[in-house]
Amino acid sequence: MAMKRLNYRSIMLLLLGMVLAALPGGSGQVKIAEAQQTPAAGLPRTVTVLVGGGQDTIVLDNFFPKTLRVRVGDTVVWKFNGDANHHFHTVTFSGGLFPGPKNAVVGGGPGEVIPGPWVPVPGGKPGELMRNPAEAWPTRQSGAPVEKYDGTTYVNSGHMRMHPRLPGMPASKEFSLTFTKPGVYRYACALHPHHQGTIEVVPADVADVPGQAEIDRQAKAEADHLVALIEKAKGLGKTIRSEPGPNGTTFWFVRAGAFDVSAEMRGVLYDFLPKNLTVKAGDTVIWQAVDPHTITFNPMPPAPEPFIVRASPDGPPFLVMNTKVFLPSKPAPVYDPPQYFNSGALGIITARGTNWALTFDKPGVYEYICAFHEPMGMKGTIT
Repeated sequence: MAMKRLNYRSIMLLLLGMVLAALPGGSGQVKIAEAQQTPAAGLPRTVTVLVGGGQDTIVLDNFFPKTLRVRVGDTVVWKFNGDANHHFHTVTFSGGLFPGPKNAVVGGGPGEVIPGPWVPVPGGKPGELMRNPAEAWPTRQSGAPVEKYDGTTYVNSGHMRMHPRLPGMPASKEFSLTFTKPGVYRYACALHPHHQGTIEVVPADVADVPGQAEIDRQAKAEADHLVALIEKAKGLGKTIRSEPGPNGTTFWFVRAGAFDVSAEMRGVLYDFLPKNLTVKAGDTVIWQAVDPHTITFNPMPPAPEPFIVRASPDGPPFLVMNTKVFLPSKPAPVYDPPQYFNSGALGIITARGTNWALTFDKPGVYEYICAFHEPMGMKGTIT
């Protein structure tokens, strides 16, 4: 009766274990365990890839693992990883057409594009912009089956976050896709175009594909490597750079964010380096940013939100650009503590460039933030 309850695969594994146990030096229990972890050809599987990572001001902009081999019929589940408040990613496969503006994938081949980030607000004021719905919201409708992918369609997770965009909305922390055709498919985060991954899909009868345990080991090794590079980048804050200015003043330089060059911006420190800087009255501080950040002196907390959520008459809400965050505000030539000063979005992909300067002539201790990443702890002081 016991044999009838065993399926064919279990019987074969049992026999294999008996044979291996009888061999000199063989361990039947170990070999059976290894055999049971080997993914069986022809059986569809579900495997997991992590999206992003990090903790506090350490941010990993990468898919873990970056490359993955699966079979036709397998489903990949991407899970948002880490505790990064107000940080988000997308999983975007651009095999087909999608509405709105298009941006080239960084380092991608001809025709590899992702949605442009901004579109005009329907019925809005001239120049009023919002996040592109093709980027911000998922292609899979709520309650619909898991999407299938053969390289000919556009599929997108929407903004994956740790916490809901709006109260009452579910947090979009997972995205699933079933692959139906052999091929090599590259995908990207539409928010961070340097953040890319590759899925190689092989025929259903191929045996040489990694199991979840191997996938997890690869993911951990890649994440640990990036964290080590970020720790190395922290050393940038130990050396304070300055240059003589006019009339006995000094120019001071502060990095807004840091990364090691070999990390290719896939592992980033979201902090100010140095975090706390002491200057003399009359000195000027110059901030430098590569990844988008703001330098925001906000005398009336709380800090402004980057997006203003506005109801849409026929779909997901509009995520409208808050110009108080994205655009510069410099109401006086030198810092005036009661007023709001803001650099706007700085970085290599922004219209305002990478540098912003402010002169201080009143003694005091002045706190400032990055309005994009303040919930993650990106704060500094000028004394």
